Amino acid sequence: PRVRVYQFAGYRLEPDTRKVMDAEGALIDLTGAEFDLLQVFLDRPGRLLSRDQLLDLTQGRERDPLDRSVDVLMSRLRRKFGDAGEGPLFKTVRNGGYQLTARVETAEAEA
Repeated sequence: PRVRVYQFAGYRLEPDTRKVMDAEGALIDLTGAEFDLLQVFLDRPGRLLSRDQLLDLTQGRERDPLDRSVDVLMSRLRRKFGDAGEGPLFKTVRNGGYQLTARVETAEAEA
């Protein structure tokens, strides 16, 4: 069977196995919540996503004004992925949300 994979900034994400690898094939260790958040961005490349949208898409819940979980997860993703060579992988837009800046390619691969 063929499965969908995402490639971005030298990384590869495999939704079926929930694995993320760097260019050398080394696994990037992500929590379930970090993986889910990253996949939301990969499904919507270049789109600005608000905290409300990210909470709804990853956890299916409305935002509590004091809920900082998205900010914490974004901080962790930034730490684990660093910069994409041309600059930060994720951009913060004041009063807007977050945006994945890398080009995303999807492909079909053998499972």
